[in-house]
Amino acid sequence: MLNIKRYAEQQSEYLILNQRMLDYARPPITEAVIEIRMNNIVDQDVLKKIAGKLNKNYYPDKKENIEINFSLAFNPKDGKQESSVQPKQTGYRLASVDQTEIAIIAPQVLTIARLAPYPGWDKFYERMAFAWKIWKRIVKVQDINRIGIRYINRIDIPVNEFQNISIMDYLNFYPNAPIFSGFPMTDYLIQVTIPTPNPLWIANITSFIHQPPVLVDTISLVLDIDIYNTEKVPLDDKGLISRLEEARELKNLVFKQCITSKTEELLN
Repeated sequence: MLNIKRYAEQQSEYLILNQRMLDYARPPITEAVIEIRMNNIVDQDVLKKIAGKLNKNYYPDKKENIEINFSLAFNPKDGKQESSVQPKQTGYRLASVDQTEIAIIAPQVLTIARLAPYPGWDKFYERMAFAWKIWKRIVKVQDINRIGIRYINRIDIPVNEFQNISIMDYLNFYPNAPIFSGFPMTDYLIQVTIPTPNPLWIANITSFIHQPPVLVDTISLVLDIDIYNTEKVPLDDKGLISRLEEARELKNLVFKQCITSKTEELLN
């Protein structure tokens, strides 16, 4: 059961953390995503109309998403194997001229993404609100079964060729592995799914070492935070905006709790 007093205290904490995220001199965000998933399936003719509207606004680069279905069957008459390749259109991928702003529309999914440099939440959400407005106007009937935001962060740690790092110096979210030799860990992948302080939201948190290295004399740790909600998703615009704002605040809280003061120093 939700503790109202504690939840109110956490809302105050979120406001402070959100301001700190805005204050980073070197924001670590490499990709931000907002996704809305629907129960009802939209056919390709309708998706084409949505893509056409988006193509005229913000996303001049439009490509069809094609799924290739390969099948292999045995013909009992001649004993030979027969193969077939069937391309199937699954939606559209649209992008800005510089490829930093992306919209993906599929029969049951609307996705808006932004690559670095991240312009801030207001401009990012503005793109989703615009795309959602077009989707609703053309599709009309909606039944949302999942909404979520995902932020992929890359923490670049300067090193020299003889230097190793301890992941726990930079993240509070790290693997705990037995020591088999005197040599350091060369790679890792760790993921957890946990409830958030808001009972409507779940967090998937993933971390690993970026391979190959992005920068010379640097080790990059990836912190991938996916916050999603599958219950009581509002259909009205005001409710949807409020719910996504909750996700953003929770994402900032999770990020803050996953990093150490040493990482804070790298970002400031």
